[in-house]
Amino acid sequence: MQNKKSLLQRLLVIYITFFIVLVASIAHGILPNFSRGAAEGAELGNDIAEKWKSGVPRMIYMLGDIRVTGQPETAVEIAAAPGVEIKANVRKLALVVEQNAPGTSPLGLAFRSIGGSAWLYALVLLCPLLYLAIIVLMFVIIHSLRRSIREERTLDKRNVWYLRAIGMLTIVTELISDTVDWVMNSRAAELLAGSGYTVDAGFHVSYAMIIMGILILFAAEVFAIGQNLSEEQKLTI
Repeated sequence: MQNKKSLLQRLLVIYITFFIVLVASIAHGILPNFSRGAAEGAELGNDIAEKWKSGVPRMIYMLGDIRVTGQPETAVEIAAAPGVEIKANVRKLALVVEQNAPGTSPLGLAFRSIGGSAWLYALVLLCPLLYLAIIVLMFVIIHSLRRSIREERTLDKRNVWYLRAIGMLTIVTELISDTVDWVMNSRAAELLAGSGYTVDAGFHVSYAMIIMGILILFAAEVFAIGQNLSEEQKLTI
């Protein structure tokens, strides 16, 4: 039993290290943008409320992280030290679009503040919830492993299902995020047609996150096979 306990302890260290790295990567990507997004959202909400109170409701929405592959010939020049010339190339845009919205309720305007669509608003809010679900499942697995070590028993079968859920959620979350980006860039391409800006409206996928999700699913199946073999050996004995 001592060897099994040592193996579980090493496995626990691997799990904890892996999950800490994954949580840190999620936090690094989300938290820095949270305060900026909250400030922009509050400002946008105030603008929508003021337009509504004035009797002329206007739909105001944001299109963020718009990929630009071409820009007007007039370059953006930046003041620099004598003898130094700096020209800026635009690679991404953040747009704020305002248009008439007669007969639309304040709640309807609020839910269209991202991408001009309530569906996009819902998907953008769904992604952080999915990330939160992944983190919760991580801690559930870690707690289950610690309990298995303390009680000197085999790993809980539910950990395999938790791992499968984490892998699927990782893939689904990435695909949702990529879909939102694609819809926003496609809408921006329509709005900026003829402006001199060329928007990359292609569907881009972060294969790193997809591969990570597949690896997690693979790890879950490896553990499932190991558990099945262990049970078969016990029955044979």
